[in-house]
Amino acid sequence: MKAIRMRVTVVVEHQGAILLIREKSDGKPCYSLPGGSVEFLETIPEAVRREVWEETGLLVEFERMLWVDERIDTAGEGKHTIGIGVLARLVGEETAPIPGGLDDEEIDWAGWVPVEEFCTCPEYNPLRREQVIQALTKTGYIPGYIGSHSQQE
Repeated sequence: MKAIRMRVTVVVEHQGAILLIREKSDGKPCYSLPGGSVEFLETIPEAVRREVWEETGLLVEFERMLWVDERIDTAGEGKHTIGIGVLARLVGEETAPIPGGLDDEEIDWAGWVPVEEFCTCPEYNPLRREQVIQALTKTGYIPGYIGSHSQQE
């Protein structure tokens, strides 16, 4: 049976900086926002808390949805993933991420990047970067569907 996978992408802004992770890779560094798959019977807020905790050791709380997108890969057996971008806020007193993440995550680094640096981060998806900046700075930002990204190998 073919299944649609769901994942969360989490934007955490704190004191003018955005929480990013760098995944382990053989090539160029790959910076991204924390996030990952929503597990069976897990709510979106629960997935947000779990993913950020596993990847950075920080406690967050879901605030609001920012976007919905989807990725469709028609190669091989095919893959269809629906992504939900959310804004979360730090809870608790800890603000320093654990550099390698927790639970054997494939995380090489986690840290705060000033918004100005995030705007020019060459290793980060420019389409997603623009969406994050709009969500954080645009007055009256309205969450929405930001499209489908088809992938073929």
